[in-house]
Amino acid sequence: MDPVRPVALKKYCPVIKFLCRNKSRYLAAKDVRRRFVDFFLNENHNFIRSSSVKPYNDPSLEFVNAGMNQFKNVFLGIAPPPALRATNSQKCIRIGGKHNDLNTVGHDSYHHTFFEMLGNWSFGDYFKKESCEFAWNLLTSQPYSLEPDRLYTTYFGGDASLNLPPDNETKEIWEKIGVHKNRIIPFGLKDNFWEMGSSGPCGPCTELHYDHKGTVARPDCVNRDLQDLTELWNIVFIQYNRKEDGNLELLEQNFVDTGMGLERLTALLQGKNSNYDTDLFMPLFETISEVSGLQFYKGNFGPDDVDGLDTKYRILADHARMIAIAIADNVLPENSHGLRRVIRKSLIVSEQIMSRNQGVNESFVATNLLLEVIKQVSLVLHSAYPEMEFVLRNESNLWINLRESVKTEWKKLLTLDPNLEKLSDSQNQGLINACRELHSLGIYSGEKINRKMALTFYDRYGLSSQLIEELASIKGLKIDMDMLIKDIKDLKEINKAALMVSFKTSISGTSLLSSIKHCDLTDDSAKFQSRRGCNNEYVFDPFFGKVEAVFCNEKSLSVGDTIKWYDQIGILFDKTNFWSSNGDENDSDIGHITLIDSKSKNDIGCLLVDEVYNYSGFIIHYGKLLPIRKKYVDLESILFVI
Repeated sequence: MDPVRPVALKKYCPVIKFLCRNKSRYLAAKDVRRRFVDFFLNENHNFIRSSSVKPYNDPSLEFVNAGMNQFKNVFLGIAPPPALRATNSQKCIRIGGKHNDLNTVGHDSYHHTFFEMLGNWSFGDYFKKESCEFAWNLLTSQPYSLEPDRLYTTYFGGDASLNLPPDNETKEIWEKIGVHKNRIIPFGLKDNFWEMGSSGPCGPCTELHYDHKGTVARPDCVNRDLQDLTELWNIVFIQYNRKEDGNLELLEQNFVDTGMGLERLTALLQGKNSNYDTDLFMPLFETISEVSGLQFYKGNFGPDDVDGLDTKYRILADHARMIAIAIADNVLPENSHGLRRVIRKSLIVSEQIMSRNQGVNESFVATNLLLEVIKQVSLVLHSAYPEMEFVLRNESNLWINLRESVKTEWKKLLTLDPNLEKLSDSQNQGLINACRELHSLGIYSGEKINRKMALTFYDRYGLSSQLIEELASIKGLKIDMDMLIKDIKDLKEINKAALMVSFKTSISGTSLLSSIKHCDLTDDSAKFQSRRGCNNEYVFDPFFGKVEAVFCNEKSLSVGDTIKWYDQIGILFDKTNFWSSNGDENDSDIGHITLIDSKSKNDIGCLLVDEVYNYSGFIIHYGKLLPIRKKYVDLESILFVI
């Protein structure tokens, strides 16, 4: 039986209100995803596997929150593109900062903490004309078959303050495709101009919106945040660079970056009122109902959700998806404030659900409920991310240990200050230590957390700036958050510099980049393929790969060069299963790599790895070269196995 379309689904949903009339048969979410990728593969795009939700080369983000994140260094000109044309479905998480969907999840039909972003990219290949044609053809042809008269397109209407004219080129492209003029609408900077940041690559965008009500034109309703006329696809034309002084200059090379939410598209193609009514969520609701013994999900919102149960179902299902994806990508609670917050909220909601079933241990059963929903998530998403089930099956004790490890100590603190219960993250030993320090030093309401102590909370106890501010507010303490954020930024720069100095092989960025620019980015997806050993440690199976570049004594070596045993060297491989550091903290794996003679297949040496550094997607392993047989290593002969 297909796990994403349980037979029981129709039993609970006898009435379906279709919001779109498309000619295709029912498309499961996995087919919606697959058809998107297949369309672009047929248009000569390369499939680029979704990156981990843990950014491997961007310390400014806790989680990947957009499809373009893994290509950021390509847009910045730091790294070479993986292909001229690319497509994928990228795993994204939004729980904080500018993109924060955490507080609205469950209360409307379309916000999620975890979602998939369908996308296609051009790195200096095609541009506006082809991008618009691809999008229109995919949406209006089989199997999606959306009615053209329900679609609106928008374009950038220009901005006098930036001396930018309207993007009439895009407007004319839509007209030539056949979109009626009253469905091609200009908007300003807020809606139709994309920027990576205060400086850097940017450009106009065009969007496709879908009218769920019908084919009668109502262009005035576009971009009004209406439930029945929603944005579907955003296509960004990256053609400018914003300089530090704010002025724009044309890029030497144009890029295309597009994004369309899988959940929203699936709801549309399945004729559902809500993303939560699709086969991405309904099996999760069935699990919640079965484990809790409560009624099945009814799909009510706002005042119609009289007892609030449907909202709790949505929150738990959504958060279970985020937790499952994060854990499968090796984001662990002890290292992620954001993940701990979501886990804590999930357990609270689970307890609220289970409290309706009298005579049970709410805390224990709530943990089991969350675990069962997470298992179902791995089944629903198995076709796209088969590694999830493999990783998650060994983590069943994680949640119980997480909840129980700090419960006793936390209860003691609550007797001293009951207001601490309001904190969003109590599953944190560092927070307990910070509270203890405040209590032991006699710092009470109205007093100030000094600059040194605030930085200690961040650096020694691992509290985020958000949690430090929250703690200060709850305890009635004053704190200079602007100064703390500045100190954190300075500390990161110090740590980064110290890490770079500590590398046994010191290579300038320019020298390194020029010597490896011909290489592909390192494939580190194998770092997710772990299992638990007999002592509960992580075990990685060995696999073969090849050496791409070797560095020693501040230079890149060439074929014919030799290396002495016990030299400190750096090696770039085509793939790895080592976790790497991005430069903000030395949190990379250690281990060993066996060097193999490519002709005899005999072991000839071992690299004892003590640091692994991610340089814009090129992962270099640093360590001491140890002998096995030969007195030296010929670069031409080496392969490697981890």
